[in-house]
Amino acid sequence: MGKKRGENGKYLFLHGACLLVVLLLSVSAGCVTHSAFQKKWLGDKHLELAENLESQGNYEGALKAYDEVVRLFPGDSPGDRALFHMGLIWAHPDNPQRNNKKALKCFRRLLSDFPRSALKDEARVWVSAINELIRCNGRVEDLGEAVSTVEKRLNALKEVDIGIEEKKREDLPRE
Repeated sequence: MGKKRGENGKYLFLHGACLLVVLLLSVSAGCVTHSAFQKKWLGDKHLELAENLESQGNYEGALKAYDEVVRLFPGDSPGDRALFHMGLIWAHPDNPQRNNKKALKCFRRLLSDFPRSALKDEARVWVSAINELIRCNGRVEDLGEAVSTVEKRLNALKEVDIGIEEKKREDLPRE
């Protein structure tokens, strides 16, 4: 009747099944890689747009674009770069909405959400500098209030002194 199968034909189906599995895995991995590539490309485009807006002085638009990068990459680079630049924009002296507390919040978030970021050392320096600036601004405000209080007291003393001088003139004998 029929012959017994040879050793070579015994594993033909196994090899075919393995080849099919490898092909399916490579196609699905390719889709994942393609999706990650698209996401990275989109993040780079947002960073490029934000940098252009920032260089043109459109700080509000740049903040929105950087925020989109942080949303797309919440724990990955370039999300850390976006947060760093957001902090710089909030601290920028030409920004009409300059806000040191918001800048501080961005740098602190970079340190907590991106502990392995290459920007962490620079962010630590900014946190320290902004904290010192906020402390000094508070001290300046306190000193301004103290100067205002002293000026009010001096004006009151001048009024008393003028009153005393007028009283002395009235008490002098007339010729």
